[in-house]
Amino acid sequence: MVRRSRLEVFLDIIKAAAMSEIRRTRIMYRANISWIVLKDALRTLEEKGILKSETRGKEIFVSLTNEGYRVLERFNEIEQAFSNDSMGMRAQFPIKSAIGS
Repeated sequence: MVRRSRLEVFLDIIKAAAMSEIRRTRIMYRANISWIVLKDALRTLEEKGILKSETRGKEIFVSLTNEGYRVLERFNEIEQAFSNDSMGMRAQFPIKSAIGS
């Protein structure tokens, strides 16, 4: 089994949060990480302004900030540069159209 780097874990979390507002446990499952790793990574990504958390009632929802979408866009560009896709199609991760806002 290959262990992921911290950067790969961050990117998996960012990809999960890019789809929509999402609860922390759902990110944990989609990114396939432990609760302890998730809490540490969320704290770091929030401090860097990439993610934001919002409490609604008893639940906490996580979403990407505009900076988070810019990070994801740069990652997609790098991934596309190294892909074997001869069609030049965009990377598979969604990016909101409001990035420039």
